Amino acid sequence: MKVSDQAGIYAAQLHVAETHSRPWLWVVAVGWIVCPFLVRTVLMNPGDMIWAQYVAQGLSLPSHGFTAQQTAVGFVEAVVALAVLLLLEFCATVMFYRRAALDLGPVATPTLWPLAALLPGVLGNAAWLAWSGSFDLAGCLIGGSSAYLTVGVEIIINRLGKDFVYGKKNQLVQLQSQ
Repeated sequence: MKVSDQAGIYAAQLHVAETHSRPWLWVVAVGWIVCPFLVRTVLMNPGDMIWAQYVAQGLSLPSHGFTAQQTAVGFVEAVVALAVLLLLEFCATVMFYRRAALDLGPVATPTLWPLAALLPGVLGNAAWLAWSGSFDLAGCLIGGSSAYLTVGVEIIINRLGKDFVYGKKNQLVQLQSQ
């Protein structure tokens, strides 16, 4: 089977799944875009969370920068925000597969990680390279964090199985209709 045939089959399965599962694929996609920014904030600059709070509250930024305590609080807030995002991504991905309900093999069919790798991973890193003119290995790895997250979520979903994703009631209805 040619690669173009496989890509066409994948695109058709994804289109059918997206049609059945609206708006969950879009919620997952927003999480893919936000994920690299939160990972960068946790790893490289936790003061960005404090800066965002100042801006959201309409306060002026301190001229001296942030204190160590404020930076530590920013780190904790960024970690909590990342944990919430991970939970949201897991729930949205489960809802995507539950609503899509394609019984084509593994529960996580069609897999979403190619989209997560392509959209924020490849295109986001290409935009950074075009804008800055320099390659950043750490930024490239962080840009792929959405794909890593999606692969992990799909592994968990496949391990939890059809009862968890589709629900026992829905599975009984599918079996009775056959």
